[in-house]
Amino acid sequence: MSNNKQTQRTIQLSSVDQMLRAHVSGEYINLEPLTKDHAEEYFRQYHNTDIQQMTDLPLFTSACEVSKWIEEDSVSTNTYNYAILVPVIGFAGFVNLIVSEHAAFFGIWLGEKFQGIGLGTQAGQLICQHAFDAKLSVVFTAAFKTNYRSIQMLKKVGFETLPISAFDPYSDRAFFILTHDPAIKKNGNTELINYYQREQLPHRFYAST
Repeated sequence: MSNNKQTQRTIQLSSVDQMLRAHVSGEYINLEPLTKDHAEEYFRQYHNTDIQQMTDLPLFTSACEVSKWIEEDSVSTNTYNYAILVPVIGFAGFVNLIVSEHAAFFGIWLGEKFQGIGLGTQAGQLICQHAFDAKLSVVFTAAFKTNYRSIQMLKKVGFETLPISAFDPYSDRAFFILTHDPAIKKNGNTELINYYQREQLPHRFYAST
């Protein structure tokens, strides 16, 4: 890469980073960058449900562990974590983006009493639009094939199922794409594989039939 292109890429990444670290306001909910101030409520809602089993997040045993994890993630150059906040009530869940070049991977969980009332769809639409406003081109995500509620929510957000499967131990997941770029959509499987390779993740894939 030439010095000029390298400089342009650095400026672009800096702009993306600055935007994605900002507060996001929606019609009903807000997304606030996750800080240690959210640790107690994060742990309370996360610990009292089966959320950990349905995500790839750590198995936290205390609010202190959550606080430490938040602090470590806050200095990451490509991870953007947000608290989902509901007016008056406050913390309702967690949403994040992990960015790799022009792409991001989306994750979300909601506290038990906030599930099934449309907050997941609202948060998903809000964070994905935020990603596109930051000039990212595509958002990926995954869900356990048996997690029908999450899959229904992802489809309401606008995600489409990719015709791709992962080898064990990740064969129990379905993978999804959201993009406004026809070329990226057409090559969705390759784009997903490239994302995982750039992030040096262990997943290996094959095309579904």
